[in-house]
Amino acid sequence: MKFCKPQGAAWVRMGAWILLGIGLFWGGGAAAAPERSDNSGRRILAGDRLNISVREQPDMSRVYAVAGDGSIDFAFAGRVVIAELTSDEASRKLESVLEDKYFKEANVTISIANFVEGDVLITGAVRAPGNLPFRGDSILTLMEAISRSGGLAENAAGDRVRILRWLPGGSMERQSIEVNVRAMLDTMDFSQDQYLRPRDIVVVPFRGEEEGRNEFLALGEVVVPGFHPYTEGLDVIKAVSLVGGLGEFADWSGARLLRPRSGGEYAVVPLDLSRLFSAADMSMNLPVQRGDIFFVPSVRNLVRAQVYLLGEINKPGAVALSPGPNATVARLILDQGGMTQFANPGKVQIQRTAPDGSKKTMLVDVGRILEEGAFEEDVPLQDADVVIVPEKGLLGL
Repeated sequence: MKFCKPQGAAWVRMGAWILLGIGLFWGGGAAAAPERSDNSGRRILAGDRLNISVREQPDMSRVYAVAGDGSIDFAFAGRVVIAELTSDEASRKLESVLEDKYFKEANVTISIANFVEGDVLITGAVRAPGNLPFRGDSILTLMEAISRSGGLAENAAGDRVRILRWLPGGSMERQSIEVNVRAMLDTMDFSQDQYLRPRDIVVVPFRGEEEGRNEFLALGEVVVPGFHPYTEGLDVIKAVSLVGGLGEFADWSGARLLRPRSGGEYAVVPLDLSRLFSAADMSMNLPVQRGDIFFVPSVRNLVRAQVYLLGEINKPGAVALSPGPNATVARLILDQGGMTQFANPGKVQIQRTAPDGSKKTMLVDVGRILEEGAFEEDVPLQDADVVIVPEKGLLGL
């Protein structure tokens, strides 16, 4: 039997796959960094920042941040979901929105100003679990990520590797994609390999693990990640203690419980640990169930939120909002030098835009919070909040 040696690019590709397979089986050295991709067909992801130009309305031409639910706040047109669309598809959708109500003809162009960045978290039965830095304009496959994590451990259940990924549209659920990595390695058929996205979580089970076993899994910015024993009556406070507390870069307000559902997906239960540990809001001390994933994201993966301080504040203006227990209105005002002598501290306003585009205003008695130390009544801030400290006697107050 005669074998023909592959030529050119085919030989390079075959060699690459052989090396990758060796790394996956034996925990070889790290693979090369993700390659940059051709972004012409790339789909917009939550966390991207987009240059959007509207020829008919120049004041709408600026950089827009894609929110976690996949939408942008498109000026007077309201919120429009454009995640999972290509730039061309999103341009046509925005043109349609403008032409439906505002213009006879609209011309919109979109380019990526900043790609979303977010670690891919690899956990479980790999030799070097941890975070892989990743940008949304890079290419990283599941097989490459496992190789860069040292390869599969000897006791890995490689036939049940799972990718947990946010579902688009703000549904607060994660999709669970199960991949038989072991079969790909046994057959050298990589057609079922998966492209990863920023903020994906890859879970490689150990052999012998059963779904719903008597443990829960802690991931992200916790001191002791991994599997921890479940006991009756386990709640969030006890879970935080079991995992040794939170890491230096923990996003306190963005923690989640990922709870398995019968269909194979994970429901997401939001946890605001700032409210729990700073304001003693026990409504956040939720029960933890068998099989739950307690996930604390990193602030390094966030699109930095901004709030706007106006009125009788010593340091007014746009302020980057640092996640954590201090991201509240009274504490932020203190951080910005406090209020002027002309302020009405009992009628501080927070103006907030809801996901549906509607506006709402909240009144906060910051003066009483500061005088009495009643920080349990302090109000957590969100991205794009506008905080107004009125002057005494103005605004009809």
